Amino acid sequence: MMKSWVQMTAAGIVALVGGLFALVNPLAASMTTVTLVGWALVIVAVLQGWATYSSATMGLRIRAGVIALAAAFLGLSLLLGPFGDGTLFKWLVGLLLLGSGAAKLYAGFAMKGVQNQPLVYGAGAVSIVLGAVVLFGLNLNFGILLGIELLASGLGLVLLGLYRKSQNV
Repeated sequence: MMKSWVQMTAAGIVALVGGLFALVNPLAASMTTVTLVGWALVIVAVLQGWATYSSATMGLRIRAGVIALAAAFLGLSLLLGPFGDGTLFKWLVGLLLLGSGAAKLYAGFAMKGVQNQPLVYGAGAVSIVLGAVVLFGLNLNFGILLGIELLASGLGLVLLGLYRKSQNV
């Protein structure tokens, strides 16, 4: 059986690449950006789901599972489009970003004394700030917002994957 750090690190790399693509041309190709980010999030969710089943402890499974569910819902919502006037989508995206940030902070808390712990906290804080931006209705290009979130999530996942590797989990 493959160690869960491999899938988590792979999910982080996919998220980082998706975030970079989203930031390269967010205005001219807004629809393409949303589609690319949607697919990147779906791939991240699949890899995180795989990491969930590969995790050694229940705490690791819960953290990986929450990240997988959030990524899957957000990715599918981007690909299928919001329903109605988009208000529900805005609230769900904002709450998912807050949840993603909270999950990263929780995961960072488990990394007590590790050199990269502040970076994981920073990735969580970025997601929480982006969630607040969405919920308060501040005008930020959606492609840029998603690109920044993917970069924050990718960094967090890579660092958590490397931490798991060092713990041999």
